[in-house]
Amino acid sequence: MNKEYAFPYVFILFSIALCTIIFSTYFIAFFLAGVVFKIFAVSLRKGYNYILMLSIVIFLIIENTQGLKPFMLTGIAMLIYFLIIPRIKHLFSSEGILSILYMLFFYLLFYFTVQMQSSFSIELVVVFLINFIIDILIVGFIL
Repeated sequence: MNKEYAFPYVFILFSIALCTIIFSTYFIAFFLAGVVFKIFAVSLRKGYNYILMLSIVIFLIIENTQGLKPFMLTGIAMLIYFLIIPRIKHLFSSEGILSILYMLFFYLLFYFTVQMQSSFSIELVVVFLINFIIDILIVGFIL
């Protein structure tokens, strides 16, 4: 693994874990799961195995703080990476649009799985929309 790519991903993942833990104590749903999904996909594609394991641990931290089932986000990320991404990769040539679409599919599947566990709430839709917009900004400007 190239050392110049290891530090930003590890730093971003640790800061996401810290933000998730801190914001969960204040009852603010601040996931940043899309950023972790983007790092998960990059580490799968490039073979960064320890960053892949770290991103799975961060998914577990997000699931634990939000009260979700373990490995749900990892399963969604694997489903998107192996089934959805190969199907839509040839439709668009822009990498920016593709990363937004990947994150959109990730958040849609994440929303539907959370929705199966609870009743419908407009607040939940707003929380997911806000998290999606924040993740698009972070992935667009930082990653």
